[in-house]
Amino acid sequence: MKKATSPVYIFKKRTAAKFLPQVSITDNKATRGRSLILAGSPDYPGAGILSAQGAQRMGSGYVILAQKSIPAALLEHPDFLLADLNKKSWREIPCDAILIGPGFGVTKDTAKIIRELKAANKEKVVIDADALTVCANEDLFPLPATWIATPHVGELARCLKISSEEINADRAAAILKAQVHFGCVVLLKGHGTLVINQKRIYSVASGNSALAKAGTGDVLAGMITALRAQGMPATRAALLGAYVHGATASLWHSQKRDLLAMTALDVLQAIPRVLYLLRRLNEKTSQ
Repeated sequence: MKKATSPVYIFKKRTAAKFLPQVSITDNKATRGRSLILAGSPDYPGAGILSAQGAQRMGSGYVILAQKSIPAALLEHPDFLLADLNKKSWREIPCDAILIGPGFGVTKDTAKIIRELKAANKEKVVIDADALTVCANEDLFPLPATWIATPHVGELARCLKISSEEINADRAAAILKAQVHFGCVVLLKGHGTLVINQKRIYSVASGNSALAKAGTGDVLAGMITALRAQGMPATRAALLGAYVHGATASLWHSQKRDLLAMTALDVLQAIPRVLYLLRRLNEKTSQ
């Protein structure tokens, strides 16, 4: 793979603080956006729950978790809405942004919905996990420029038909290739998270190996979807979501907690503190 020659811009705490959605006394659940989460399945119910909770923690006023055959376990989560895709189409569910993929299944149904989203010119879509594998299998690339794809190294390797070792040898070159192939904003997860749009590559200055756990990526996908639902442009949503997500791991380490022990639920629980600290920083620098 050809070496990357484009400069990589560092996305730091102060910029993340400036990107935070404003909080107003006139806010209500409608003004903070509706996030439709097409995630989870009977085999992977946790992926949908974690994605939905990530969207909630990042401020979405409404979160609707939609999948086929809603399991009884989801009824224990009254803070987000449920929709059974066996009874209604995703088209019938009002929303401002859509996530598709985590635990949703590598199936013809997933491919059908992706095609429908593209045909309907849906602008605010986050595509992750199983949906990325489906895109690779069904030759559904390129995607609309306003979408956000969030692959880890293994998923990107499948999509680009190269090895994970080749990606890790030059992540900047790999994400450049990914942006051309995908056609949208791409967030490459893992050590040294990168985000690319059609103009620039960014490196996110937060995070550590505490995030190397199943489910943390599902939380991140939900977080970014919530930011898109609140009207944030795609690149900013990817950058801020990735920064806050990484900062939860940085906070975990600063509290003298071992990196092996962090879980996706710990990420969710740390988001409010990270957002508070960023907002305080923004308030101090604007005085």
